[in-house]
Amino acid sequence: MPQIIPIKELKNTTEISDLCHKTNELTLNKLEMYQDIAISEYQIDIGETKDAKLAVQEMRKKYGL
Repeated sequence: MPQIIPIKELKNTTEISDLCHKTNELTLNKLEMYQDIAISEYQIDIGETKDAKLAVQEMRKKYGL
């Protein structure tokens, strides 16, 4: 079963490495997820986000929903 590791604990690379070797699980998906989170946080910091209600209104108007 997958184990979720909090972002705060990513600094403990030795412990994460040991955990991965013990569980023999693929970590690529986990790393991709953390990369996506980091990208999202960066986009929020630089203001590349939209208000959710406005984005939904634009999509409804665009697709006639």
